[in-house]
This record gives sequence, C-alpha cells and structure tokens, in this order.
Amino acid sequence: MPLTQVQVNAPSAASYGDGSTPPQLGGKQGDAIVSQLHGNYYTQASRGNVYYASNAGAGAAFSIYSNTTYVGLALINPAGSNKNLSIIKVNVGLNVQASTAMSTWAYVWQTEVGSGLGTPLSTITKITATRGSAICTLGGQGASVAIAASGLVFGTALAWSGRHAAFNAGNAAITVGLGTSCTEDFDGTMIVPPNTVWCISQSVLSGWTACGTVFWEEVPL
Repeated sequence: MPLTQVQVNAPSAASYGDGSTPPQLGGKQGDAIVSQLHGNYYTQASRGNVYYASNAGAGAAFSIYSNTTYVGLALINPAGSNKNLSIIKVNVGLNVQASTAMSTWAYVWQTEVGSGLGTPLSTITKITATRGSAICTLGGQGASVAIAASGLVFGTALAWSGRHAAFNAGNAAITVGLGTSCTEDFDGTMIVPPNTVWCISQSVLSGWTACGTVFWEEVPL
C-alpha cells in the first residue's frame, strides 16, 4: 500500500487552476491540513443517514428522571440494530412558563431494553409524524433503526447516572412569557449503542412545557 505524504509548508499564496496537482499541505506535526467544503454532516445527510425527531408542536411537560412514567423526547436503539446512534444536536425550546424553579437538564439512559416492548418498557408512545430523514423530501422514518418516543413507562425508573446538558433554563421560577431556546452540539461525543434507551430529562418536576428536537447519525457497528 503506497504511503500518503503531506508537504509541511505555509499555506500557499497562489491560486491554482482546475486540473492542478499540488502536494497535500501538512502542518508541523505531519498533520494533513484540509478545508471544509460542506457542513459537517452534509455527506451523511445527503446519503439519507441523518435523522431527526421532535415532540408535538405544543410541547411536552418533560418529566423528572426518577418517574417510572416518562414524558419528553427519547430514542430507543433496539437490540440487534447493528448500528450506533451518534447524537448530533439537541434543541429544547421552552414555551410554557411554570411557578416551580427549573433545575438541571440532563441526558439519562437505561440498557437492556431489548427490541422494544418488554422489560423494562411496558409502554412506548411512538413519534411518527414529526420524525424523518434530514432530506426534506423523504418523509417518515426512512431507513432509521431507532424508535423515537414522546412517552415511556419503565419497570424501573431511570437513574441520575447520565450526563448534564450543556445548557440550563434558569434556576428560578418564571411566571411571565418566555422564548428560551437551549441547544447543544455533540459532534459525535454521545453514542447510544444497541439495546439502550436515551432520554432528555430534568432533575425536578417543574411543569415547564418545551418543544424538543434531536438529530442523530446512524453508524454501522
């Protein structure tokens, strides 16, 4: 197999024409220097391998993690899917105020969920209308292996063993109108393997209502 080599140098001051074959520019550690032509996930999205799911437009009263009945936005990666769900981005838009102070948002999960219903899940409220491929002309779930849900009933409540969200909606009661949008970019730093359910949750039952959206990429094992 031929070696791929780079040429360590300062960026060129020249503008090359079509058909030119200059050497690959390298940094001082032998790293290849490249520039981005498209968005980070354009190639995967254009090939129909990036998906989204949102709860209803009216939002949902996201439940506290310790309830066995979960309300919010969740992804189930069934056992035997042979794919990892790589979370790309989460957005939570708060649309109804509450008199109880918000606390921490987090991502919590539970393993050994099998292929769907069964221990530990006795109920799944599936999301069908507001999910699909990142390609706007492809409706429905496409070829996604994931089950998106706005509600779940667990045999055993989720534990606060997940990861705190990078955003917080505030630590005091909000009783006036609001338009808070909280976003976190993951860039491949959170992976939901097969046989796992992943949920957006919070640490108190605040009564806030929020519209949630999650984008994910599906990667073969």
